[in-house]
Amino acid sequence: MSIVGYLIRRILLLPIILLGLYTIVFFLAHVVPADPARAMAGEGASDEIVARIAAEYDLDKPLGVQYLLGLRRILRGDFGQSIHTWRPVASDLRAFLPATIELATVSMILAVVLGCAIGALSAVYRGTVIDVVSTGFSVFWLAMPRFWLGIILQIALCVVFCNLMPLGGRVSISAGLKSITGFNILDSILTGNLAALGSSLKHIVLPAFTLGITSLGLFSRMTRTGLLDTLQADYVRTIRAFGHPGRVVVWKAFRNVIIPVVTIMGMQFGFLLGGTVAVETVFDWPGLGLYAAQSALTADYPAIIALTLLYGVIRMVFNLVTDISYFFLDPRIRY
Repeated sequence: MSIVGYLIRRILLLPIILLGLYTIVFFLAHVVPADPARAMAGEGASDEIVARIAAEYDLDKPLGVQYLLGLRRILRGDFGQSIHTWRPVASDLRAFLPATIELATVSMILAVVLGCAIGALSAVYRGTVIDVVSTGFSVFWLAMPRFWLGIILQIALCVVFCNLMPLGGRVSISAGLKSITGFNILDSILTGNLAALGSSLKHIVLPAFTLGITSLGLFSRMTRTGLLDTLQADYVRTIRAFGHPGRVVVWKAFRNVIIPVVTIMGMQFGFLLGGTVAVETVFDWPGLGLYAAQSALTADYPAIIALTLLYGVIRMVFNLVTDISYFFLDPRIRY
């Protein structure tokens, strides 16, 4: 199958999958014993006000009618109004998405660089103390609960060591950052604001480390396993026989390990974007994860449905990009 045909088939599957996601989330959200009209009106509101709000947002109609009306609005690009922010959900998503993408990107960079380096070190020094320590390090972080690690880091670096790192947020107000793209690090560079750049990097270190630490262990284990097999291959022995330095041999072998690493990168990046709820809540990071937690607590049906569809699109897009990258990384797949 050509890459064009493969792309067309995957793109045609996208609306079908999204329709299934919308259907499942819509009915699951309405199974929860909560009254969104009452939540919007407030606990002290009269029944008349609650009924008026329910009528305004079609919450008084049968479930099937609500489903079709919601689907029609989504097809027009209208996700409704958030219950807890009183703003259009589409505007909220545009406002919170850059923070989550920035956090997930930095987390992935840390995980890939450190994980692959530790895995390669473990494979090269197989059976030594370095290998044992590296393997134990990877397994330890794989089993680490993110929310617990985040709290421990806050206590250790923000409380015990006298505010060595910020407790939460994205950037200090005193830095005077001018938002252009919504990505604080990029905006700091574009505006030449070194104070804002330093503050942004300082604020993102702990949440990025907490979010990416599990992926670090995964990349480490994957790199070690792949390199152990590749370093025993005939072509690697030939490279050694020609007298190439050890770092050249490891790099040549690592190129054959890149396919499984890229696979994990695509899967993990989508997972990081969708798995930021606990980390963003702990560090008060104003992204989609914190928005999702607040939406779940307030039974914000429009926001919950929109978030699920957005996460679904992100996950499928990254899986598609990962699959396409195989065609360019490994010529054998092309044939």
